[in-house]
Amino acid sequence: MQNFDPYDALVPVFLRTQAPNRVAQLGTAVFVELHGEPFLYTAAHVTDDHKTGELLVPTATGLEPIDGYMAFIDLPPEVRRGTDRIDIAYYRLSSKFATDLCGHFRPVPQTRCELIKSSLELTVCSVSGYPATKSGKTADGAHRSEIFSLRGVAAQQHVYDSLELSSDLNIVIHFNKKQAVDPEKFEKTSTPSLKGISGGGIFAWPKGEELSDDWNLPKLVGLMHSFRERDGLIIGTTLLPVLAAVQLGKMKRFGGIR
Repeated sequence: MQNFDPYDALVPVFLRTQAPNRVAQLGTAVFVELHGEPFLYTAAHVTDDHKTGELLVPTATGLEPIDGYMAFIDLPPEVRRGTDRIDIAYYRLSSKFATDLCGHFRPVPQTRCELIKSSLELTVCSVSGYPATKSGKTADGAHRSEIFSLRGVAAQQHVYDSLELSSDLNIVIHFNKKQAVDPEKFEKTSTPSLKGISGGGIFAWPKGEELSDDWNLPKLVGLMHSFRERDGLIIGTTLLPVLAAVQLGKMKRFGGIR
């Protein structure tokens, strides 16, 4: 199996606004190679903010606006994004921009992505991304972000039923911030806010390897979009709706992006 660190594919997404004039970290995206083409997968509520400013990611030349064809699940005017149970979006990146992105990141190869038939097949998953509270600036004024990974047990059917979610399209993971444990010291530890991890990857650990720290083992199975802290549940979407959206974009030739 190709040696690959999933952390290399996680990209912090920043928003640049004019009023106020600032750049702040907004969310996370996953750099993916699909059928030889470069994509960023993320959450739709992250790309929604393109209406208020420019979405930027780190490249070999610094923070740059994302160059590519963007698509997301649109909603009727009367429906709020906060109630969106799928909440996915993607960019089909231009080849040149993808090359620039490779100055800091490596795409997840297609062999490390998995289309699951049901989230009930999962045992333990890691949710990985960039908490916004851990972003900031270096001494020379450059923007920085710190990556985190949170591991939890996959939910069973009764949890999906209580949330009125589909175990075919959604992924629900138990994660209680107050009971988080450091995987190296096995001691209670604090975790940052999950704000900013939206759009990050959900990686499934193989059965029998739930406590492993070998990141050559897990595969990308979904994207995280929300955290119900009171219930101790991380919620995301499987890759199936993302690929369905990509197929539709392909029919539109991704707006001419190459």
